[in-house]
Amino acid sequence: MKTTQFGLLLVFILFVQTTVAQSTPEAFLTQLPPIPNSVCRADSSVVNHFTSQIYKVKSALQQVTDRINTELQANEEKLKDKVAQQSGLNKADMEQLHQEDANEEQASKMADKIIGKQYNLSLQELQKVGEMSDADQEKWAQNYAAKATQQAMQNPQATLKKQGKSSRLFELAKEQKAIGERITDKMSRIDKLFKNIELQDTIETRKLNEKLRPLEKQLCSGICSPAEIARSRAAEKQIYSLKLQYCEKMSPLQIDAISQYLTTVKTLFPDYRRLTEIQNEIAKLQPGVVIPDDLSCYKAVEEYANVLSSAYNYWVGKFDQ
Repeated sequence: MKTTQFGLLLVFILFVQTTVAQSTPEAFLTQLPPIPNSVCRADSSVVNHFTSQIYKVKSALQQVTDRINTELQANEEKLKDKVAQQSGLNKADMEQLHQEDANEEQASKMADKIIGKQYNLSLQELQKVGEMSDADQEKWAQNYAAKATQQAMQNPQATLKKQGKSSRLFELAKEQKAIGERITDKMSRIDKLFKNIELQDTIETRKLNEKLRPLEKQLCSGICSPAEIARSRAAEKQIYSLKLQYCEKMSPLQIDAISQYLTTVKTLFPDYRRLTEIQNEIAKLQPGVVIPDDLSCYKAVEEYANVLSSAYNYWVGKFDQ
């Protein structure tokens, strides 16, 4: 009996580990179909299977992100209570403040509570400061700073702790900015690739349409003479050939851009994760919601899946003999 229980436990552990492994951003990325090499003449069944694979992965990915977002919403509610306590407001105060019919008097009372808790001032005092001249405001600020300094000297440990926290927040903000700029730079290059394709597409589509117009006039429908049928059939072949040439010119550009997009997504995973780590550390230093490490990576995979769906944008298929 013990052996059987141990065996079931082992199977359960392996199942959990496998399930977790299959739900990582990297795993979802590998579950997406590979970027096609040949597009223009592909069979419709190949295109349909390609689209179906992407849909399945996006559906599974959506389930994961939905679960994460649900958890985040629950954590945000908890954070509201925490912020209320730190600001001097209770839950009832917060609920009252967010009511649509909350009047100016109620809002003022709440603001007075917060300012009193955080800065040891009253709203009335601040309003008086706002009515002062520039010189009087400067004098008031100096007096307030002197009082704050005196309080800091009375409790040096708390002051040092606050300074250390501020210093760490500054360092994190600096790194956050650098990573954000790096991500923006890489994604801007990808965005430029697709914009260039759009410009080229506009030019090539105009050329294609000019060539297609006279041929489309030769297509017959309804009751046609043998000569008209022959002329129509020849026009169909020419139309197919022109569309094929258009695909063979544009499709490689699209495939190359998608390929570069995939490479960029893979290289950005560490940056996305580090950025989330920074955001979470900031959230711990000051009231904020902790975000799952891979949320940004999941979003990146979802965006790539949408781009991958465009691989067959210029698809023509096989000519119907």
